This record gives sequence, structure tokens and C-alpha cells, in this order.
Amino acid sequence: MYLRIKTTPNSPRKSVQIVESVRVGDKVKQKIVRHVGIANNDWEEQKLKDYGDELIAQITVQREKEAAQQSLFHTLESEISMHNKKKLGRRSRKKIEDILPPSQVTLDDIVEEKRIIEGVHDIAGAMFDDMYKNLFKSDRIYELLRDVVLSRLVYPCSKRRTQEKLSKHFDKKHSLEMIYWMMDKVFPKIDQIKQRTFEKTRTLFPEKVDLILFDVTTLYFESVEVDELRNYGYSKDHRFNTTQVVLALATNQNGLPVGYELFEGNKAEVATLAAAIQSWKKLFKIDSVCFIGDRAMFSKNNIALLESLDYQYIIAAKLKSLPDTLKADILDEKFYQPTVLNNEFAWIGEFEYQGQRLITSYKSRRAIKDLKDRQRVLDKVKKVIGKQSNPKKLITNQGVKKFVSVNDSATVSLDENKIDSAAQWDGLHGIITNIRDDAPASLISRYAKLWIIEESFRVNKHTLEMRPIYHWAPSRIHAHIAICYMTFSTLRHLQYRVNLTQKISIDTILDELMNVEASIYIHKRTKDRYRVPGNYSNNARKIYKTFRLERSLDATIYLP
Repeated sequence: MYLRIKTTPNSPRKSVQIVESVRVGDKVKQKIVRHVGIANNDWEEQKLKDYGDELIAQITVQREKEAAQQSLFHTLESEISMHNKKKLGRRSRKKIEDILPPSQVTLDDIVEEKRIIEGVHDIAGAMFDDMYKNLFKSDRIYELLRDVVLSRLVYPCSKRRTQEKLSKHFDKKHSLEMIYWMMDKVFPKIDQIKQRTFEKTRTLFPEKVDLILFDVTTLYFESVEVDELRNYGYSKDHRFNTTQVVLALATNQNGLPVGYELFEGNKAEVATLAAAIQSWKKLFKIDSVCFIGDRAMFSKNNIALLESLDYQYIIAAKLKSLPDTLKADILDEKFYQPTVLNNEFAWIGEFEYQGQRLITSYKSRRAIKDLKDRQRVLDKVKKVIGKQSNPKKLITNQGVKKFVSVNDSATVSLDENKIDSAAQWDGLHGIITNIRDDAPASLISRYAKLWIIEESFRVNKHTLEMRPIYHWAPSRIHAHIAICYMTFSTLRHLQYRVNLTQKISIDTILDELMNVEASIYIHKRTKDRYRVPGNYSNNARKIYKTFRLERSLDATIYLP
């Protein structure tokens, strides 16, 4: 039995029902056991759901009592009669002692029925259990959540397709209704999920989480409907014709998750940092740490908040927006000293700016890249100058506007002065920090780890396909993001543990686990099933060894 929510077209009313699946012949149909009530808003719906869960428990207990009473009145004659009758519906499950052992089965007796992937549940499942075991009192909810998360690791897709993938590739059979039911159970547990994830990261570095990388992205819907969570805003996916939500994510310097927050789609990027910190302070303790992020998140208010909490920060500096006197010093070679940054020769300069340290660096490789990027833009401009019927359309793009000018006759031309001015900054990069004790080179190296959070977003958005989002109810949206976050956390911790002994990329780890399979054979006469494990690679063996797991290659009886 489970709860089903039925909506009414063009009405906020929702009907909460208790239903169960019953077999009628060869088909399975849903039978309404009891109508719980009608909800007119989310609060009433949640109350009816809670009441429905209690009713399911009461009905289950009552049925068990009635079944026990009926069994007392069964006579031996009726039992024999029932035994001799042909049983309808699902065949009773065989006991393992009644099945012919694999050693007595010949190849002529069996035929391969299917192949299932076992490596993902063996290894990633062990990692998931290490982080989220006993999250629910119900084993049924936990196992369903576990299956959905592990499937998403290798087959990121909609919940409907997840159901199909679980059945086809893992022999895990769940109904779509049960998956949605599980998501409704995940929603109230989101704070616990965040806490457990943070604690798992923290326990690996017991001294402190000393570096937090912070960034924001947007996740779009295949929808134009606006509500309290979905809204229009600046899209980093360039999907301005669809609604979105804003996701803030934080990791440590090893890419292990620290926390996340989900905001409405029109939330300003600069406002997410303060909101995220305030939320995280309620959930878990963050000691004295250093926040590293892009300049867009660090407004004066955010910087003031970090300093009031005794947090350190390293942020990118907009060098070209600084006062002219300071820019002149930054461009003056006499303020720079030679050094080595990440095995690359560089020049470093240090300045004071509004009571903070402004550290700039110059690298020849960066200068070459800046020159090539600018030349690419100039080449495009040169191709279209004189061919555009409306010259002003050329300068709508900021990347182009920096290098062109429009004279009185509305003629667009390249501005050599602007080009020369831009060239002065080739190879230069700056950071602003409130850290006073560390050497400039060390601070620049710490800021360089920002690529880790950017790569984490690529993993979430591309490898795990967190978007587009197909849910519309706010609770389901939050649950979807939480499931994706658990998937990301499982993957990151799995990668970290494996990389302690061997350096393997995320894609290689998943590929190795995908290739750890077993064949399921069915006996032609008895219809009994047998599992025959396939061989696996040396890399996969090393991964199993990392988790202190052994994989038997012996054939066994298969009882799914």
C-alpha cells in the first residue's frame, strides 16, 4: 500500500488516497483502499499524508491479525484441498534448498537470460552506505533511494527512464509511483543529508575544513511556468526563454562537498553567499576557514559579513576598475619580483587597497593566451566591418565594443588606442585578500584551486545531468537536487578514496565499475536461475581492494 495524490484540473484541490496493487489475471491494477481526504493547500496535503501513513500502518496490522485468526480455523482437510488446487497469481517462491545446486547443472540445461551490472552497487553502494546508512527507519525507502542514486551515477536521466534502467541493467524493479513516493520522503530529510555529507567531509580532515571554494550556477526547466521557486533570471546556460533555479555549491580544496543551497531563479548571484552561510551556520559548525570565489559573489556586504565572522577570503580583483594611480603602479615593472608559481616562472607584485592586500601576478603563458583571445575577436570584427548594413549592431557585444569606435558618420572602425590599452594587461591577474601572514605566492596558489569548484559544476551539470529539471512541485524540485547532491557526494568521496592508492579519473572509475557484470542463466526445465560472475580488469580489482571487498567468481543460485 502507498499514498497517491490526485490533482483536479484548474483547481488547487488534491485528493489523497491509499491504494494498493492487485493482480487481476495477468495484469496488475491499482485498487483504492481508502480515501484519506481533500487538500486545498500544501499544509493540508502534508497533514493528510501524515494521517495516511498512520492509516496504512493500522490497516497492515489489522490485516495481519485477521490472517492469524483465520489460520487457527484451517483444518487439515481444507489445507490439503487448498494445496491441491491450482494457485492463482504469482508463483510461490522456492526455497534455496529446493533448487538444484550449480555444480549439478550442465551447460545444456541452461540458457543466458540477461546480464546485470554489479560493480556499481558493490563499490559505489558501499560508499553510499558509509555516508547515509540509517538515514531512514524504513529499509524500503532507503534501498529505493540507494538504487536511484547509484543508477544516476552511470545513467543520469529522468525518473521514468531511471526506473527502466534499474530494471534492465541492475535487475532492480521499482514502480515509478514508488520512486516519486520516495522523493516525498526525501524532502523532509534534506537538512540531515546536508549534515551527513558535511560530517563525512570533515572527518577526513579532522583538524579543520580550512578552504571552502564557493560558486553559483543556474539550472533550467523545460517549462515557462513561474512559481515561488522557478523563475526567470540571468541564465549561465544561456536559456533565457525557460525558468530556472539558482544553485550555490561549496567544496573543500579536494573537491569534496561542504554544502549547497537552492534559491529561486531570480536570486541575485551576489546575494547567495550571505544566504548560504547563514543557512549552513544553523546546520553545522564551520570553523575559521578561507572562502575562495569569483569576484561576482563578493560585494562589500559579503566581505563585511565574512570579516565579522572571522572568515578569511581570497577573491579575484577587477584590475581595470581600480583607481588610476593604483593601475599605474600595477603596470610598473619596478613593483614586481621574480618567483615560481606552480612550476612556472612568474612575476609578483603586492599593493594596499582599501585596507586589504592586492596581489598581482604576471605569466608569459597567460599573456600569450590573452593575446590570442583578443586577436580572435579582432579577426571577427575585421570580417564584418563594411558589410553590416547597420554598423551599430557590431558594438552590442561587450567583447567587440572594447576595440571599436563609431565616428560622426556612423562608420565603425577598429580603435588602435583601445587595442593598445587592452594589450597592457596581457598576462596580469590580481587577487584581494584579508590574510596577512601568508606569502603572496601561497595565496595565489590557493586561489588557483578555484578550478575545482568549476569542475564540480561540470560534473553535476554534464556527467550527472542535474538539469534540465522535469519536476514542478517545489518539494519534488528540492528532493531532485538533494538526490543529485547525494550522487555527487558519493562520486567525489569514491574518487577521493580510490585516488589515495591510485590516480584514476572519475570517468575511468565509473567505466571500470560498469564492466563488472554477472550473467543470469535460467534452467530450461525448472526455470531456476543461476548467477555466473564475469571476469573483471586489474583496475577494477584494485578498486575492490581499496574498499576491502572481494568478488567471488563462483556460480551461485540467483534469487533476486
